[in-house]
Amino acid sequence: MSRAQRLGHGAAGALLAATTLAALAQQTPVPVGAPTEAAPTAAATPAAAVAQPRGGAALTGSVSLGVRSVDLSGTEAKYREDVNLDDGARLFGVHLSYLPRVGEAPVDRIELDADHLGGDPSESIHLGVRKYGAYNLRLDRHRSEYFYDDTILPAALASVSGSTGGDFHRFDFERIRSTAALDVEVTPATQISLGLERQTRTGDSTTTLSLERDEFELEKPLDESLNALSVGVRHAWNRVTLVVDEQLRDFENTSELFLPGASAGRNTADAAELQFFMFDQSYDYTSRSHSIQVLTEPTDRLDVTVGWRLEDLELDLQGSEQAAGTTFAGAPFATSRSGPGAVGRDIEIVDLDLGFAVTERVRLIGGARRSTLEQDGELTIGADVGASDWDIATDGFEVGAEIAIASVVVVAAGWSNESRATTYGWAYNTRAAGEEIDTDRAGYFARLMVNLAGGLELKASVDDDSIDDPFTLASPTASRRYKLGARQRWSNGLSLAGNYRQTDVDNDRSNWAADTEQADIRLVYQRPRLQLSAGYTRITLARSVEQSVTAGTRVTVFTIDYAADSTFADASARWQLNDRLAIGGDLRSYANRGSFALTRDDNRAFLDVRVGSDYWVQLAYRDLDYVEDAYDAYDAGILELMFGVGW
Repeated sequence: MSRAQRLGHGAAGALLAATTLAALAQQTPVPVGAPTEAAPTAAATPAAAVAQPRGGAALTGSVSLGVRSVDLSGTEAKYREDVNLDDGARLFGVHLSYLPRVGEAPVDRIELDADHLGGDPSESIHLGVRKYGAYNLRLDRHRSEYFYDDTILPAALASVSGSTGGDFHRFDFERIRSTAALDVEVTPATQISLGLERQTRTGDSTTTLSLERDEFELEKPLDESLNALSVGVRHAWNRVTLVVDEQLRDFENTSELFLPGASAGRNTADAAELQFFMFDQSYDYTSRSHSIQVLTEPTDRLDVTVGWRLEDLELDLQGSEQAAGTTFAGAPFATSRSGPGAVGRDIEIVDLDLGFAVTERVRLIGGARRSTLEQDGELTIGADVGASDWDIATDGFEVGAEIAIASVVVVAAGWSNESRATTYGWAYNTRAAGEEIDTDRAGYFARLMVNLAGGLELKASVDDDSIDDPFTLASPTASRRYKLGARQRWSNGLSLAGNYRQTDVDNDRSNWAADTEQADIRLVYQRPRLQLSAGYTRITLARSVEQSVTAGTRVTVFTIDYAADSTFADASARWQLNDRLAIGGDLRSYANRGSFALTRDDNRAFLDVRVGSDYWVQLAYRDLDYVEDAYDAYDAGILELMFGVGW
């Protein structure tokens, strides 16, 4: 946002286990938070609240582990896409904190957090070492799993000629992100930051490719890695702060497609066949960026920020295609070709932001930016040579004002303008083309903020942009956004909040429109022994496109209409029955109507029991019911028993 806009399971088994746990209750359990989607009992672990230092002890912490049982019926692939929780023992969380006594160690705090280890779809580990006023070291590792295998249409209704044969794009991969960050305070005015990052994505996927007027399903292995190094320096004088950052990124991607075996294609009525196919377009790139930012306050009324950033990228690849089969006409064919490719890109951005306090109630803000992009690339595959080059220059500015009409009312408004000049050209063998397009955007925004006595807050805003000659037909020529929000807080722990948002985007050149409307309301009640929350959200959207297809002298218009009406209702409760026992649960219901129908109910209940002064037990049962038209449906019951200790 611009500166001008920043202002096994069954009820009987669960009941028996709950009764047994209740008999063990001896002391007050700690509060339980709402569950997350990927790991429903993560936030429900009372670990963090239990870990309190006693008697000057330097080491505090908690450990929670347990077992999960999953009873699943229906479409297993859809369950794996949405939830992907499995049976078995789990280490739900480990939270350790070491606070040495003053003068005992060159550190002030060491902390270790590990959540959902043991095969859950999302695992994280964090290690932090800190000396206040000297350094802060953070090591993090996050692993996540992704799965997709959708049918779109059942096989009985599939039609190759009607392009309704289903979705043959599937993936099953793992992403790991590891980071190391060190902040060093050289002096109170000078800080140095160092960062390392490594990301990997490995797994399998499938995709489709049109060859010889037919569609073939191909394997696409995933093997990507990204390594990044960053260095930053920040130094502050009396009224000037200088920030310098350097970053180096190295990316490698094994991008290949291959046919796992001979195939007659999706349409067996034609003669097209593939006996062998492999296409390798693996690539790697190196990117370097340099940035400088200066923040100044020449006077008490004026603040100015100037920034500069330069980024360059060099990409290299070696393409190769090997294929053998039969054409749609029945003739044999064989292909063997390869060649190099390269892409170079330079991006430069210069921006200026300033603010000036005219009076105590009036503040003017403004900004200007210029960015340029230059890119050229070339790829040779056998006798075919393709090349392209881009040159994009963008200039923009904005002005605005913030006015405090009264102590409780603030109004902000502004206007912005942006001009972009795009020049591009491409060549393929003996054919070549190019074009120059100038795009202009002008818009305004307005904000209203009211804070009344008694805890009432009101917010309203409007944004409007008009775009002339967008570069693509998929870009809007007009965009409008309206927002309205209100919140009321009472002294008895009750609060009520509501929001409304409408976004209208359209392109009058290609006759497409995208309208979205969202409204939500939430009621919260918080007391020492009882916490209640309930909310309701409704989202309606409509998409329409009139796509013209030209074939010779014939022009055919294809009309695409898509609509959805979604509602989401949720409620959660936690009740501290006595000093020994707490119960609660969550209810979440989602429904979508319109171009397709979908319902999803996700309900959960839990029981927390304190056993002694340092131990607790939690029993939780979650029920999911998912139905997507006539294509996919599943029912899942997830029972978890967790044991924890804190010291």
